[in-house]
Amino acid sequence: MMLPRAILLVGSLLVLAGCAASEPTEVRGPVPIVGWSNGGDVQIVDIDTCNGDPVAEVVETDTTVTITVTSTKRDPGDACLDNLEVELDSDLGDRHVIDGVTGEEPPGIEG
Repeated sequence: MMLPRAILLVGSLLVLAGCAASEPTEVRGPVPIVGWSNGGDVQIVDIDTCNGDPVAEVVETDTTVTITVTSTKRDPGDACLDNLEVELDSDLGDRHVIDGVTGEEPPGIEG
């Protein structure tokens, strides 16, 4: 009976394929800010990447400072946060910080 052997062989190959180690992945792109701290004309932003070489793009207006961070997310990755010092043209003052990825104010880490 060849059919049961063929089914057994195919089933075994599927199990082995499922057990194979998956390759780590790296994706570079915009990432949300998970925390920030006001340092006047320097803002410290935290992002959920680890050693992802983050860079920030800043757009300043009279009422807002929009910060968009691009970084590399690795899976699996180390358990840490990248932080980035973002220099502004002028002191933050009464302006609101906006995350360029979410369009919302990121959570603060003041303290």
